[in-house]
Amino acid sequence: MRRFLFITVLLTVLLSLVQTADGRRRVRTRKAPVSKEVIRKSELKTFAPLIFGVDSAVMASPLLTKREMGMTSGTMIYICMLPDVKVPSKLTVGVCHDFAQVFIDDDFVGRIDGVQDGSTLTLPPVHDGQELKLLVGGDGQKRADDFVGLAEPISLAADIDGNELTLNMRRWTILTVPDGYETATKALDSAASDSLALSEASGKPGYYRFQCVFSRSGNIYLNMSNFGRGQVFVNGNPLGYYSNNSPSLQVLRRYLKRGTNEVVVFDAAGPREAVLSAQDQPAVGL
Repeated sequence: MRRFLFITVLLTVLLSLVQTADGRRRVRTRKAPVSKEVIRKSELKTFAPLIFGVDSAVMASPLLTKREMGMTSGTMIYICMLPDVKVPSKLTVGVCHDFAQVFIDDDFVGRIDGVQDGSTLTLPPVHDGQELKLLVGGDGQKRADDFVGLAEPISLAADIDGNELTLNMRRWTILTVPDGYETATKALDSAASDSLALSEASGKPGYYRFQCVFSRSGNIYLNMSNFGRGQVFVNGNPLGYYSNNSPSLQVLRRYLKRGTNEVVVFDAAGPREAVLSAQDQPAVGL
């Protein structure tokens, strides 16, 4: 009798979890909560290119790692003058134990991730005097590796009239950009008088200052999926680092004030769109 009752109760529980529709069984699932926007107003007030955050520089130098430049975190900018190469060429980085973005002058070309994607990248034709720029870091990680950053050799190879031309690149200008709110505000204040700054903001690595009015009720999570990788500050308080894999940052209630709040975003990769949003649920990594 007890066995019969046990089986009956078990079947009842199982049947309560199953719906029959069009002759098929479907297990009931709880719907994910719908995120609600909690920014009432958001306006980009100031943009400063990454160069405004430079702290130190060395000229005509061989490649130096972050440790050799006295840095444990932050961003490094490596710049080398290019020769005239009228055909596409292959850039090869000997040691890249970090995430590097590659630019010709200010035009983005591609990314190099020495761990995941290899260390080569195809460059378009270039002319004498253009600058090859490699932006390394910006994720806030402090690594013990001696070779964080770039290390020699770095070469450029091209096929010209059936002959392979290889250029070993050894003379670099190296710039350092520290992390932190002080660096960000210094850069933004320096660029505030530049009337062209906002028009140049789209897709550029640098610093973004927003004025935001938040809803005062419930949780607040900044959704950084429009941005690349970097750091965020709300009213001077650091929220932490974000990337496409972790685009959500919680805003603690004690960081907020009534009315207008300052949100400063440092983006080492450059946003798809310089638009800030926030919801009452954390964003899912893309």
